[in-house]
Amino acid sequence: MKHASVVLILAGVYATYSKWIDKERKIAKELRKPIVAVEKWGSERSSEVVKEAADEIVKWNIRSIVDAIRRLVRDDSPREVRVIAR
Repeated sequence: MKHASVVLILAGVYATYSKWIDKERKIAKELRKPIVAVEKWGSERSSEVVKEAADEIVKWNIRSIVDAIRRLVRDDSPREVRVIAR
């Protein structure tokens, strides 16, 4: 994670109870990495824990995710932003 510019965390309701996601959230904060919470389109509920930790909250849409990454990275030193979509 130390080489990452931004950390993406899925903000599903289950994320509140995930030890792994909690660990990622804590490490991101320790390393001062911005967090993007990604919510599923149409979801009525999502993890408040993840959303409170997030610097940006977006819906599950490639354009929204990429735009959030670019906004957050823009404040850092210049880095290449590569998006791999499958």
